[in-house]
Parts: sequence; C-alpha cells; structure tokens
Amino acid sequence: MKIAVIAKTRLPIAEPFRGGLESFTHSLCQEYLRLGHEITLYAHKDSDPKLNVKGFYGEEKRDSDYFSIYEDDEYLSILNDIETNDFDVVHNNSTHELPILWGAKSSVPLITTIHTPPISKLKAAIKIASHSKNLHFVLPSRSFQKTWEPFLDNGSTVIYNGVDLYKWPPVRENAEYLFWFGRIVHAKGLDIVIDAAHEVNMPLKFAGPIDDETYFEEQIKPRIRRSDLYLGHLKQSEIQLNMKAAAAIVSAVRWEEPFGLTNIEAMASGVPVAGFERGAFRELIDIKSGVVSEQKNVKSLAKAITDAMALDSKKVRQHAKQFSLQIMAENYIKYFEDLI
Repeated sequence: MKIAVIAKTRLPIAEPFRGGLESFTHSLCQEYLRLGHEITLYAHKDSDPKLNVKGFYGEEKRDSDYFSIYEDDEYLSILNDIETNDFDVVHNNSTHELPILWGAKSSVPLITTIHTPPISKLKAAIKIASHSKNLHFVLPSRSFQKTWEPFLDNGSTVIYNGVDLYKWPPVRENAEYLFWFGRIVHAKGLDIVIDAAHEVNMPLKFAGPIDDETYFEEQIKPRIRRSDLYLGHLKQSEIQLNMKAAAAIVSAVRWEEPFGLTNIEAMASGVPVAGFERGAFRELIDIKSGVVSEQKNVKSLAKAITDAMALDSKKVRQHAKQFSLQIMAENYIKYFEDLI
C-alpha cells in the first residue's frame, strides 16, 4: 500500500521527541515500513530521513509573527504534492484545518487521527466538512471519541495508540524514586507531581522540554528539593534507563488528555502508574497496572502513588502488551484496506 502521512509540521519528527504526537507519528511510520508498505512522510525538514521525509520548511520563518500565513502555504504545498502522486490513502496526523477541507473533495480517502481537543480551527473545519464520505476519523480513546462526537457527522473509529514493546522492554529492578517525563507546561501538572512526591517522602526524577519558561521558573524551580533531579530533555533510550529504579510514574494532568502515551511506555517497562481520572487514564490501566486517585488533589494522589508502588512489575508489563505498536499499526492498515 502507498500511504501519504501528514505530520504536524511545526516540530521535527525525530528524537528527542518534543511530545507524544511526534513520538506517535515516528513510531507508526516505522511500523508501516516494517510491514512492507511504501510511505511518504510530509513533515518538518529536520525529521528522521529514514522515514522518507518530504519537507517544505525547516526552522525558517517559524519564529515569525506571521508564521500562520507561511504554515498555510506549507500545507497547501503538501496537499498539492499529494495530488501529483498515486497514493492509496492519506493518513493525516496534523492539527491543521486545511487537510480536512482538501480531503472533502479529494478522490483519495483521507483518514484523520484527531490528537487535539475541539478548541481550534480544526473543530470548525471538521464540523463543516465531516459529512463528506471521503473523510474518516480515528480517535485514540473512547473518552476522547465522546468529546468529539458532536462534531463528527458520519461517526468515528477508536484505535488505541501503541508503543514498541521491543523498544520498551521490562527493566524495572528497584523502587528508589518516582519518575515523570513529558512537556513541562501547566496543563501537564508537574507541580502537583512534585508536591505529591514530597507528600510520600520520595525523591522525584523528571525529564522533558521546558515549553513554558514562566511556569518552570515560578512553579517548578521553587518546589525542587535536594532529593529531586531535573534530567533535561531526554531521548527515549535515556528515559528507559531511568525506568530501572522507578517506583512509579505519576500523572497529574489538568486537562482531558486524549491518550497518554507516557503511561504505556512506563507500563511496558514494568513501572506502575498513579494518576488523576482525567481523559483516557482509566481506559489505559487496570487494578494490576495502576491506581486512579480518588480525588484530584495532592493527598489523594499521594495515596494512589503508595498503592501503585506495591504492584508487580510482571503484571504491569503484561497489561501493557494490549497497547503494542504492532497491534495499533495492523488496526490502521486493516482500516485502510476496508476503506479501499
């Protein structure tokens, strides 16, 4: 099968990944190739060249006050190029509205995996055009599907995200500290995680890009104790090294997260998770792999952490196997084949 994959082009699809969307796109393209399909990844110029990348912009113009204009032109260039090639399907993973509007009139099936809440121009485009029989929508969780349901005229399909179980083998050996990794922004709730770690008197190691400098300076730095350690922005192999002595991974997101890939990466490594019942969190765990905090506050989260630390690593890993990259990619390919 010949597949065009449209990425969110603002950031490279390459390590160290800026966030879950970049990691998802990279892993899925790798798996499409492993399964024997031909892909073209339309993405930031600095993306992983092994993925047959076609990029129209690199870093130029991205700091411009008028970047949204350039971005529109970038997606128009991508869509024009797709029209000149004989693709079987287009898998859209961007958060831009233009692929949706283009797909409504295209002769090639456009499958969009929705990665963002309905709060942008994407929502408007989908509401206007989703009646088109050529547009098809995939959501990464059932909770997120319900969020988008009012805007999808022809319904949608749920395909859970997955991780490469070979890349994330079971490694947990000790329980020396709590661990957190992700984008450092207010919505991800790192400040709550730090407070909960202190509540249970556990050291905290954390990693990720600082996407909100003000939040880091005002809410994170003042909370850091001698026992806590910020590791910087790490590659996935470096993150995995820190799983070996992680007692638990903690999630304290302040928004209805569509999936939560870091939770699966942790569980695949044998590390149990504790977190708030926000977004898809409850869908991703069971009683053998994680604990849901009863209330969305520090003390309740601290109790969930204590309970999670006692869970057996082998059972945690076993639960994570249902969220494998292979299963996810095969589900997408079957979905594409059925459409064709």
